[in-house]
Amino acid sequence: MNRSLWAGALLVLLVAALPSRAWALRCGTHIVKQGDLAPQVRDECGDPFFVDYYVGSPGVGVETPVEPGAAVTTEAWYYNFGPQRLMVRLEFSGGVLAREQTLGYGFVGNGGPCDFTGITVGMSVADLIARCGLAPSRTRNPLAWSAYQGAQAPAWGETWLYPADGSRAAREIQLQEGRVTDIEVLH
Repeated sequence: MNRSLWAGALLVLLVAALPSRAWALRCGTHIVKQGDLAPQVRDECGDPFFVDYYVGSPGVGVETPVEPGAAVTTEAWYYNFGPQRLMVRLEFSGGVLAREQTLGYGFVGNGGPCDFTGITVGMSVADLIARCGLAPSRTRNPLAWSAYQGAQAPAWGETWLYPADGSRAAREIQLQEGRVTDIEVLH
């Protein structure tokens, strides 16, 4: 076999050996990876700019023991690295990093000024904060009850209220599990 054929075969083997999911978040010299503990990630990456909580089934994405009737509080940490880089959402299940998701571009300061025409159902809470900042009024409320292995657990959501400012009406935005689910114009 000639050299280029050997090089091609070696390249195929190297690509096949790579993990199926490449983690993109690098904090200093550490690459955040599935299975890292929350305190370990905080030590490496610092404090997230926003943390969201919701109740989910245990063991989502990680090898954790499943107890009948147990539900796990999931934490979603959001990191903002400025307008030249994408924001990142890290989801912890039972204190263990279960998944990573990249979001839209980051922002400077506190986000905003708000233009509600760009707010859409399905957008992430991080993208909402980037566009409008944190709402001055935020209320956490159980939206429904979900069953997991015979146990009932609340499915939490939030209502964010952005007040009227003279040139626009107030907006009430419903969020669930880090996503905008409803937008209502208040008169």
